[in-house]
Amino acid sequence: MSAAARAVGAVLRDTPAPEPDGTRDPRARRYAQDIIGLHDRLSYRRLPLEFRGAPLSLVEDPHGALVTVTGRDSQFPSRYLKGVLGFRLAQYLRLDWISADAVHRTAAFHEPLPHSPVENIHTVTLCARSGKIRGYVGLSCSADTESLPLDSACRIPFPTEAAHRIDLLARYARPGLGTHQAFEFKRFLRDQTMPRDEQYTRVPWHLMLGIGEALLTLGDGVRVVLGDAKEHVALRHLRLVGFDLHVVEGTSPHLRESDPMAPIYRQTVVAKPFAAPVPADISWYRDVVRSYLDGTSDLASWQAVITTLAAHRGRTGHRPDPARGGTRR
Repeated sequence: MSAAARAVGAVLRDTPAPEPDGTRDPRARRYAQDIIGLHDRLSYRRLPLEFRGAPLSLVEDPHGALVTVTGRDSQFPSRYLKGVLGFRLAQYLRLDWISADAVHRTAAFHEPLPHSPVENIHTVTLCARSGKIRGYVGLSCSADTESLPLDSACRIPFPTEAAHRIDLLARYARPGLGTHQAFEFKRFLRDQTMPRDEQYTRVPWHLMLGIGEALLTLGDGVRVVLGDAKEHVALRHLRLVGFDLHVVEGTSPHLRESDPMAPIYRQTVVAKPFAAPVPADISWYRDVVRSYLDGTSDLASWQAVITTLAAHRGRTGHRPDPARGGTRR
């Protein structure tokens, strides 16, 4: 990480950044603008070299000038993990999906560091030229101290379940499957400052590939995923890479006004809660996406990739789950 990254607590006032609209407090707006500017300046070019141990996935894409690395919390040196969590915070401030007042009040410059019984998983896509983060997606573990059955009345709801007031996991309960094998998708993000070029198009596929390879590496460590997402964004990509999603319609998610994340559920188009088992044939989808990214595929365009993925999904019988409800909490 650059020297600027090591000074991550410093306020950088010389970097123009869009002003968040979600607060009337000018001090909070200025602070949010400073945090956005700070993280715009950071470079993570050396992250793949300073990773602790073998990554769960490493994708090098010379055609798109992108590098994607996936690993557990402990595999990221502390300063890099804080920087990645800072990227998440800055992107949410740009989008007005987090309270600038709360960020200012707590003097936060990154999202909280994880303190979980099982390690979280982070996939980070970097520009190979600048070292800037271009995309991010995470998998967050259960807060249960011990792994509990998915239909246990004692398990702690995942954040998506709590916000939508719904139980997404009981339908997958069976012997030998516990809450420490369920992970929630977090922060499916692409850098908001990116121009809409080939890199922009490739970033979501890098993120899906990184997560897919991590799931293959972890095996039984991750059996079920859940989260909430918008139909035309993450849900589309998840279906294309083989996830047979159970999507629950008609929820009215909200968080307490005191919750820093409350603004995310005040949008016109609200994310839908979903859950899915890890696809048994995820390696097939991985091979199609990886071969296109590394230039060894016979497919000539992204449209051809999408058509191939969708056709395989149709042949293997995957269909979006038509369920329109779930178990309410």
